[in-house]
Amino acid sequence: MKKTLEFIKEEKIFSILFLFTFLISLRSIFLTLSGDEITYYQIAENILKGKYYQTDYPSSVVPIIPFMMAFFKIDSYPLLGFILHKITHILLTILALRYVFLLLVKLNIEKKIIYSLLLLIITASGYISSHSSLYPEAIVMFSFWGFMYYLNEPKNIHNYKRLFIFLIILIFTRHLFAVLGGLLLVYYFDLIKNPKKQVIKFIVISILFSTPLFLWIKYVYFVESSNLSEISYFNRFKSDDNILLYNIKCGLGLEQHYEVKKINGVPAFISLFIPITGIRNYTISIILLLLIFWGYYKNLKIELTKYFLIAFCLVFIGLILAGTGFSRYWLVLLPIIYLGYYYAFLKLNLSNIYFIYFSQIVSLLLIVNEIRLSYLIFYK
Repeated sequence: MKKTLEFIKEEKIFSILFLFTFLISLRSIFLTLSGDEITYYQIAENILKGKYYQTDYPSSVVPIIPFMMAFFKIDSYPLLGFILHKITHILLTILALRYVFLLLVKLNIEKKIIYSLLLLIITASGYISSHSSLYPEAIVMFSFWGFMYYLNEPKNIHNYKRLFIFLIILIFTRHLFAVLGGLLLVYYFDLIKNPKKQVIKFIVISILFSTPLFLWIKYVYFVESSNLSEISYFNRFKSDDNILLYNIKCGLGLEQHYEVKKINGVPAFISLFIPITGIRNYTISIILLLLIFWGYYKNLKIELTKYFLIAFCLVFIGLILAGTGFSRYWLVLLPIIYLGYYYAFLKLNLSNIYFIYFSQIVSLLLIVNEIRLSYLIFYK
């Protein structure tokens, strides 16, 4: 509490902008369920009846959100259950940002720059609405940055357990994050260089922690091979012999996937920064992506930044293979993205104050836009 008061006293502009962003995030509490939230709610109701069904058949929809909805469901006061669940998502987002903050501190970045980066992250297009809703983004943000934090902590059995737990949560929230298993394997092989007793312990832990994932894979395989699921993430991989190539083309934004209404993938990257619904531009998106890599170039000697870029590339590959990746799927990578832009800014040999002013002005404009959206939402 003392540190918070000191921050408010010393950083009045940042404090005001952070406060407004937090208050705007609370608007989701007053909104009804929509889109995939309704699907999660239908499954949650059936979970409480002892079935993982959407309506009449088993579902292969990732389980984290439906189980959380079932946990928070209060039959006598359903609105209270939704409110508590949404507040939990907001709190998880705050915890995720704390992990981001601690990681940036490790890079010895000036505090005002860290505040600037955090401000740009939370005011990015779609961030507020996604992370305070009952979509998976808050859980993805929390578990991904928890994973990244412990990946860069001292290598020991306790942090290995934490890494494993965060990875399981990620996969149970969005399957594509299984690509991060490669980083866990590297961590594992570094650890088993220890004496044999430790090796046996690591193997036992790995088997125990993997069991829920193997059971889920077995369940999904049964449901999908029997074509029982009413809404299936995996239908996009069943259509024909060239479906993997088709999904890669869609993930790269070269074609529009048949499951979505507009081109996603690479051309949608620009929508992270410009709050215009449906905006797509291949050229600008490619330039923005290359700018990230240019920023990290020559900073890869730092182990933490190396892990950041590897994680970015792995998730990027996962999004391409998914084929239908929406713009909100990029949101979890915003800390890596904006750090890359800051590194690129440093190559201009300008004072940090310009980056700070820029972040505050851009964030202010985005906050004003969110206030406008809040007015339109509640007016409607």
